[in-house]
Amino acid sequence: MMRGWKVLALILTVIVACCAVSAWAFIAYLGPIALSTGEIGPSDQIVLLWLAIGTMIAGVVLGFMLDYSPVWTDRLPMLSDAGSAASLAGASLGSFATAIAFAVSIPDAVVVALIATAIGIVFAWLASRRIRGAVREVRAHDRELARVDALHAGGTRVRADVVDVRFHNTWVGGDAPLFTVTAEYDTPSGRKRAEGRTITTPETAPIVGGTVLLWFAGDGADASNVDIWRDPESTVDPDAADDYRAPVA
Repeated sequence: MMRGWKVLALILTVIVACCAVSAWAFIAYLGPIALSTGEIGPSDQIVLLWLAIGTMIAGVVLGFMLDYSPVWTDRLPMLSDAGSAASLAGASLGSFATAIAFAVSIPDAVVVALIATAIGIVFAWLASRRIRGAVREVRAHDRELARVDALHAGGTRVRADVVDVRFHNTWVGGDAPLFTVTAEYDTPSGRKRAEGRTITTPETAPIVGGTVLLWFAGDGADASNVDIWRDPESTVDPDAADDYRAPVA
């Protein structure tokens, strides 16, 4: 897993740029039609429309990549707000840029400039909410990563017995099923029970009666501070590969 922010920052920047260009091109395409000024010819309007559509598609694809970023980085949680925050910020910038361009270049475009400004304000408000949400979730995610790293570095690893398995009907990355596993294990403070999420391949799905690897801190008194991983030596269900295969799109 990649821990650096450079690729994430680059993708977020490209999303902002794509959505800014898309918003600018789309409003610039509609503006002359609404004004019937003829300042931008029909062929130029078609170019603007395709530019708007193309950059919008690029922004959506990159945003989708961020939604499922745990496949390729551990810096963002699943279905993060970061992609939509970047898209809304870009749409706001593009709307404001269009408003300024129309206000400066076309004397009769005051109404279009005001509409573009209003659109930009709405996008900016929505972006600010998503940005705050993304910051909160990233901070919480970083705290969780630090907790797990500390457990693996200074905690105790045991082989725990699986007593319950709950499948979430979710496949991370399109083919890796997600489970919540409840397991029992021995600690210096006695027998404990804890639960945690784990991602496996379909054929190695956890099974009641099987085992998982579990890390706990200190004497194990805090059963909420654990981390659960798949145990490569656990027994598996021979039918798991079929039962947990991702649905065909």
